[in-house]
Amino acid sequence: MQLELSLSRPTHVHPSPRVLQVAAMFGLGVDESKQLQIIAPTTLELRGRSIVFITGPSGGGKSSLLALIAAAAQSHPDEASVISFGSLPALPDLPLVDALAQPDDGDDINPALRLLSIVGLADAFVMLRKPSELSEGQRYRLQLAHALALAQQCAAPLCIILADEFGATLDRITAKVIARQLRKWISRSPVPICFIAATTHDDLLEPLEPDVLIEKGLGTAMEVVDRRLCESASMKAQVQPC
Repeated sequence: MQLELSLSRPTHVHPSPRVLQVAAMFGLGVDESKQLQIIAPTTLELRGRSIVFITGPSGGGKSSLLALIAAAAQSHPDEASVISFGSLPALPDLPLVDALAQPDDGDDINPALRLLSIVGLADAFVMLRKPSELSEGQRYRLQLAHALALAQQCAAPLCIILADEFGATLDRITAKVIARQLRKWISRSPVPICFIAATTHDDLLEPLEPDVLIEKGLGTAMEVVDRRLCESASMKAQVQPC
């Protein structure tokens, strides 16, 4: 699906004595409201079995971009379903192998084991713990497994998973291992999932192997590179990919 993205907000500064002093120092005017452009007009194409990686400095607007993508996708419920890390339903406080069980699983433990293996929670003692007994990093990994479990039940033509601050609470080695596991799972998923991860940690670029890379800088600075198109053009023209 194609999303047309653009975001601006009105801004107005109350002219207090201190504000006026700062404005005078830098030659700024504070008497008019202005439109602050956060996301310049951009077309973003989302496909199944793909990963979109949003990176850039803190305060650059990565979270705003994720929220904008979510709102745009939710306006087309016949085309896509959106799962956001920030709004997952609470899991029952049961051992992880039971908490992740889906209605169709019955007594089959394998679906839950596969998900727990992807996120590095397949240790026997960990699988028997409850969500409330996990560390912060383990709870984040369980959240990822939960999102993947919900995505497997998705009936829409495209299932979009949004993960803000992806891997931020994990040590870097664990984050890279999980990112690589996630890349393999997304590529082979029977359900058309588009996983969108946003983080300042650009060390996850290599293990995630994103199909689309978005570098969101400060202000309106943003670069979108669809690596699928780059590779296709490279193969046809026999030149180096982007």
